[in-house]
Amino acid sequence: MSIEVKFRRGTTAQHSTFTGNTGEVTVDTTLNTLRVHDSTTAGGHRVALFTDLTNLESIPSSLIPSSNVTYDLGSTEKSWRDLYLSGNTMLLGGTKITKQEDGSIRIADSANNDVSLQVSALSVTANTTTTLSGNVNITNLILENVLGTQYGGTGLSSFTTNGVLFGANTSTLSFATGTNGEVMQIGSDGVPTFDAVDGGTF
Repeated sequence: MSIEVKFRRGTTAQHSTFTGNTGEVTVDTTLNTLRVHDSTTAGGHRVALFTDLTNLESIPSSLIPSSNVTYDLGSTEKSWRDLYLSGNTMLLGGTKITKQEDGSIRIADSANNDVSLQVSALSVTANTTTTLSGNVNITNLILENVLGTQYGGTGLSSFTTNGVLFGANTSTLSFATGTNGEVMQIGSDGVPTFDAVDGGTF
């Protein structure tokens, strides 16, 4: 005849007030798992199920590796898809990426000093006025549209060779060009033009 081995058993609630002997094994009938006892810990130590190991939702504490700077999360062949964080700070090798109260992102070193951001291309889209403070070093700046005079630009996408730039009105720049021997003069309409010197007294 076969031999049937049974362990003492009880619900999770019953285990919470039970302290088993060292090496004793009991069955948690609520979670369908085993508990190993050490004579001192109420409820013993629960043995993880396979679903516990594959479902991180069952982990009731922080997920911390056993060694520092040893293990990776994902690999080049098998990467995680998206990362969802509810906190305000992410650490990358001592560099802190922090979400500010106004929704902006700040990057700082371990001493909380601002650090530079190095990118090959940067696209900025804003529905409202965006203000940049501090120094911004840009090697090549390519704008989708010309930079208006109200922002310190010329409002022009091209220039005339050897032309002289002047204010056509309070917000528009224009060019005046001439030929050999001509000088710039102001006409009766106040517009600068290049022409031969007019007669008359000065």
